[in-house]
Amino acid sequence: MSRIDALNQRYAASASLVRTGVEIVAVGNPYGARFNFAVRKLLELARDEGGVFLDDLVGSARALRWKLITQPQPIISNPNLEHLTFEVTKHANRLRGAISDQGLLDELTSAASLVASADSEVGATLLRSIEEVGAESCVVVAASRPAAAGLASWLEDSGVLVLTAGELERDQPERQQAYAIGPPRFFRSSLVTAPVTPEVTFLLPAWFRDRSVPQSAIAAYAEGAIRIEARLFTEGDMTEPGSDLPDEPEAESEYLPQPAWGNRPDVDREPGSEEVEARKILLSGKLALWLDDGERIRSLDPDQPAGERVTYTDIAAVRAGTYLLLRQGETEHSALYKAAIAGLARGAVVDQSQLAWKHRLAERIQELGYRQVVKQLRSVGVRTADRARAWSDPNLIRPASDQDFERLLQWLGFPVQPTFGYATMLRKALYVASAEIGRQLEGAVSDADLSQLDTTGHLSLEVPSEGFRGILATRVLAVSPWTEIVPRHDARVPFEDRSGQWLE
Repeated sequence: MSRIDALNQRYAASASLVRTGVEIVAVGNPYGARFNFAVRKLLELARDEGGVFLDDLVGSARALRWKLITQPQPIISNPNLEHLTFEVTKHANRLRGAISDQGLLDELTSAASLVASADSEVGATLLRSIEEVGAESCVVVAASRPAAAGLASWLEDSGVLVLTAGELERDQPERQQAYAIGPPRFFRSSLVTAPVTPEVTFLLPAWFRDRSVPQSAIAAYAEGAIRIEARLFTEGDMTEPGSDLPDEPEAESEYLPQPAWGNRPDVDREPGSEEVEARKILLSGKLALWLDDGERIRSLDPDQPAGERVTYTDIAAVRAGTYLLLRQGETEHSALYKAAIAGLARGAVVDQSQLAWKHRLAERIQELGYRQVVKQLRSVGVRTADRARAWSDPNLIRPASDQDFERLLQWLGFPVQPTFGYATMLRKALYVASAEIGRQLEGAVSDADLSQLDTTGHLSLEVPSEGFRGILATRVLAVSPWTEIVPRHDARVPFEDRSGQWLE
């Protein structure tokens, strides 16, 4: 399909939705409604009592409820459902005697067992709908990559196309009907404001009360903005427990599985010479990473064509869903530095030169304080002075700007040459080593089964170069809202951490 044909398809689909609106099918789900009620009571208790002792129970309960909303496949095709039910029961039993409302724990475990004992009514409704329009005429839209992988595994024998909303927009398959699994608010507004298909239906459990249709971000300000109406249909047993709780919360975070960040450390000091300020990144595979304020990090984009998947991502752009390529047990920066030094004829001399000016910079930061160093560097014309702490890292070769580097060396009391020349020589050697590793990584990625990234979120890659074996591709699950001070040698080295276990 040409770009013009694809654009025409979007215009025609948009006009159709404006005329007919989207369908929202709310399916009765009594067991799910009972579990949702218990989870809401638990969240209310957690807000009242506070503390981290409830984190595992809250996390597992939220994850199970999220799965009920976004992955309605039958139990036989939904193995993780039983696991999450077990986790809810296990953590509820651990809290026996620890909270005042023991009846809530009984209700949680009972309701969790019930939802894991019967196939989802939403899944059955989806199958009937697919049979009505034909598998070749529809596409199922999942709320996330893991959800898409689970739904695709279930529907593969039926020949149904399963995509995320982003993949649907990118691929633009010629389909008449899209079935989005979950409430409209869990999908980007473009699914209905710039649709790929002329018909869009959302299927969700009836106990999820918010059925509002997302609008374009500029709709509130635009004259004659496109507004998509909804046609609501209900199916099945609408029985739900009587609720003494307030209306359903509007915040999407109430339904999304949440990381367990713990309490924010109360530290009011600058990092020492062997410390860095870093943000905790939770990764797939029960891993985490301290991400410092460097410029970029090696990453993987599985949606790109072969040969263009391995790239670099700016540190500020790392977010949930990004795939990072990490050296297990050591940072890639450290391994690349060693490889670059080994490739230079005067590697030992270059290494000593680097250590000398970086050591003096670290001493200045320690003596004067980071803010004063930045102030003085700016006064001598160093435009990127706020990067001073990062430049003291042994693995960051030098400032990107030649002028900034020259003025930095002068401020430190170093003659510009030969230090400037050595650092530039090392930077070129590092680029060569990095490009070679990138080429080898591309080869390893091309040989790997990338579908594993959708199902497990991580994948081991074997690179032939010494010092780079055991590269791990892993999905970012969450980024901490605050920074912490950690030892420099801990930054960018993955370590085991259970804080994100309920996000997968």
